[in-house]
Order: sequence, then structure tokens, then C-alpha cells
Amino acid sequence: MDNELKKTQLRTIILFSTLILVITLYIILLLTGRSNIFMRENAASLVSASNRQMELNIDSYLNKVQKASALLFSSNTNYTYDSSDKNADPYTQLQISNQINDDITDLSLLDNYADFAIIYQNDEVIGSLSKITKNMYANGGMYDAFYSILKQNDERGTWYFGLNGDTEHIYFFERFNSYSIILISFYSRELKSVFQIPEQLNGMEVSLVNEENQILYSNDSDKIGAKLSAATVSYLGKLRNGSVMSDTALITTDECSNGWRVVCTVPLRLIIQDNTRFMESTILVILIVVAVILIFGIIETSRINVSANHYVDSLQQEAQHDRMTGLYNSEEFHRMANRFIKEMPSGRTMSFSIFDLDNFKSINDQHGHLEGDTVLRRFSTLLSDTFGSEFTLARLGGDEFGVFGCMDIPDEESSRVELANYLDALRTRFNETLGTDYSTDSLSFCSGTSFVHEDDQDFEKVFQRADKLLYKGKKSDKAQDYIDEYMDGKGSDEI
Repeated sequence: MDNELKKTQLRTIILFSTLILVITLYIILLLTGRSNIFMRENAASLVSASNRQMELNIDSYLNKVQKASALLFSSNTNYTYDSSDKNADPYTQLQISNQINDDITDLSLLDNYADFAIIYQNDEVIGSLSKITKNMYANGGMYDAFYSILKQNDERGTWYFGLNGDTEHIYFFERFNSYSIILISFYSRELKSVFQIPEQLNGMEVSLVNEENQILYSNDSDKIGAKLSAATVSYLGKLRNGSVMSDTALITTDECSNGWRVVCTVPLRLIIQDNTRFMESTILVILIVVAVILIFGIIETSRINVSANHYVDSLQQEAQHDRMTGLYNSEEFHRMANRFIKEMPSGRTMSFSIFDLDNFKSINDQHGHLEGDTVLRRFSTLLSDTFGSEFTLARLGGDEFGVFGCMDIPDEESSRVELANYLDALRTRFNETLGTDYSTDSLSFCSGTSFVHEDDQDFEKVFQRADKLLYKGKKSDKAQDYIDEYMDGKGSDEI
């Protein structure tokens, strides 16, 4: 009886072990067959999200430059000034010239522009030029050269790279009037802050290329000024937005608003390397399950599931939130704001406030970027502590923050009063903390607020109104809060 029982137990163990081994072999073969697809899809998704964010950052950076150029048109006196007018009063000409120079200085105060100037047809320059640009045209001919570039491209405004072989600057030209041209340039290395590569994509090569596939910026500095490789160009073909898989790499491209493209390349060996590690870990876990006990395998499977869920949650968290402050990032914030506007509930008032730190550049210059990062985190904490659950907070980029409100107040006038109280509380807390700690740097902030109305179909219109109010504060004495007053789309109030 005992022998028969032992034989039965032995047969059961052998059968059970064989069954486990067969199932294990099947799982290994199945995982081997699908793991490559799984890893490539995940890598492609992550790279595409990162690429899209970089493209949005580039657009924001270039739009900021173009906006600075456009603001020079606001003064009719400046616009009609002609340095070559021999009949004009010299004293008046000097005053206007000085005013234009002051306007350019104000517009470039917070930005690291290498060149910001107006060049007239007699080669007179108002503004500032880098030594490189000056040396290019030491013998004159600057206006004619820039006019030729505009004529070949778009006289209303064009971006240009490789001026006289210079690969350190990216230039923007725009016709100011019939006898002058606006020039703005910045060092291409300034774009380093725009191209933030997630830790999961270490080893990825990032390039910004123009219509001729010339590399304007790359995290591999040796390639700046060179052409995108023929193989990469061939694989991408006419693709402007999307990704392709070559024999050696995953290549993703996204087109910017001015026709430039962000091209990211991840070597397949990195993807395969991660896949190999994943497979080794999986096989090891399965062998342990077979060698030890089934219950241990169940526990390990649960842990793997928890780890995988945590990994997915972590990726989603990084895709939606700013890594430095923990607030929503610009892309997610815009998506949420558009959804709020489309689903605008009755009995509530919606608003959007944009905040910008005054003299923040001085913090970075005088105390270093680590100190600047600390200031950004502290300011985000002030926002979180001041605004309640009715508000959604985001870091829009650099030292700009956004707050979208959905207050349980039916009328706008009462909402204006309530929002003014929030802003007053924020400014009081700011002055008692950051304002005091960085008083020598004159650290403050400006804000612009616009309400959402029934005729607002998307968030962009609301954003633009608030941004104009913010700029109004930046141009005044700073440390100002402006709230718009909706009267057929016109008017604004200072609080």
C-alpha cells in the first residue's frame, strides 16, 4: 500500500513537474516571440511622446523670438524712422534712434540674444550685434546681404542657419519697413534646455534639422552644421511626423511650426539590450518557480505585475507632470483646459491666470541654476498652498506658471473679487518668503488673468488674452496683477 502510494505520489510529482515544465517552455517561447514587438512598441511610444514635447518646446522658443520682433512694430514713430533721411532734424533723429535702442534693450532684457538690432539700408545699426556678426560685415554690405536672404525666402520673416559658414548662431530676419530689416539671433547651444531627454532614453541622439536636412542643434555637438545622414533621410522619406524602424535604429520625427524638424534616433541595440535583460529576468523567475514551489511563483508573478503597473504609472506620471515642480506640464495642462472649456458646467466661472517671475534670470546668473531651480520649486509650492481644489496648476515652461480655475460662483463679477483675494494672498506669502529672501535680486512676479466666456471655443484664445495682460505687467513696473474685464473682448483691469 505504501509503495503504491509512493509510486502514485512520484507519478503525480513527475506529471506535475512535466506539466509545469511544458507550460514554462510554452510561456518562454511565447514571451520570446512577443517581447521584441512589446519592447519596440513601448520604446516607440515613449520616444514619440518625448519628441512631441521637444517640438512644442522649440515652437515656444521660436515664437518668443518672433513675438519680440513683432513688438517693435507697436511704435509708429519707430516704424517710420529713416536714418538716411537727410532732411530730418538731427536732434529728432537722435532722440528716435535712442528710443528704438531703448525699446530693443527692454525686449531683450530677459533673453540671451546674441544679436537684436535694426539694420537700415545705409548699414546704420540700432541695437546690439555680436562680434561674430560685426566681423562678417566689417567692410559693409550687411543690409544688402540680409535683404538678399529675405528676398530668397519670405520677406515677412525667415529663419536662417549657417550665415557665412557660422554654425554657432541661429538667425531670424524680418522686414521692418521698406528701408530696414530686423535681425535677432541666439546661440544654438541655448537650445540645450529645450531638449530634455528622459532617463529611460539615455543614449538617444536628438537633432534639430531645417528643410535642407542640415543639423542646427544636436546633443552630439560634433554634428552641428553637418547634414542628416543619407541613411536616416532615406528611411524617413517624406515623413514629417511619425516614426520608422530601420535595420539599426528607431527614428522619430516631428515637424515644428516653421518647417524645421526634431529627429530622434534610438539604436536598436539599446532596445534589444533591455529586452535581453527582461528575458533573462523572466526566465530566471520561471526556473525558480519550477525549482522551488508554486506558491512562490504566484507571489513572484504578483510582484512582477505590481512592478509593471508601477512602471506604467511612473511613465504616465512623467508624461503628465513637470519633473522639477511636480505640477502638470504645459501639454497636459492645455489638454485639460480644453476639456474643461468644452465641458463647462453651469453655475461655475472659469478663469486662467499666467504667472511669470520678474528678474528670475538674475537668480541664475548670480546664484547659479541650482538656486534658480529651488526658487521655481518654492514658487510652485506657494501656488499649491494658495489655490485650492477648484484650481489646476501647471508649470508652462521656464519661469512661467499657469492656474486654471473652475470656481463654484455663478457670476463673473463675484469671481473677480474672489480671484483678486487669491492673488493678494499669493503676493503676501511671496513677499514674506521669496521676496524677502531674494530682495537684493528684486525677485517678484507678474500675472495676467482672463475669464472663460461662452464664445471661447478653445483654450488658446483665453491663453492669448491672459498672456497679453501678463506682458502688460512686465512692461510696467513689474510685480503687477492684471485681470481682464470682458466687454466685447476689450478692456482690462489692474488689481
